[in-house]
Amino acid sequence: MITKYTLEFILHSKESSPKIIKSSLEEFGSGLTVHQCREEGANCEYKVNMITEDPTLVFDLCSQIGRIRSIKVHEG
Repeated sequence: MITKYTLEFILHSKESSPKIIKSSLEEFGSGLTVHQCREEGANCEYKVNMITEDPTLVFDLCSQIGRIRSIKVHEG
């Protein structure tokens, strides 16, 4: 049986958008939502929620886009 994880985290990025983040992550899970939650000059924060089988892969990819914070991972 494959374990699925629900991920919730904030992605802090200078050069991105919800559309770019979503297109980068959509092949790695389901139920993906990306919302811009704060903007300070050129820096933006995006709230990301998704279900995936491989959280490490998602976090590795996101670390190339920006800085990850406020991580919550739920199994099941």
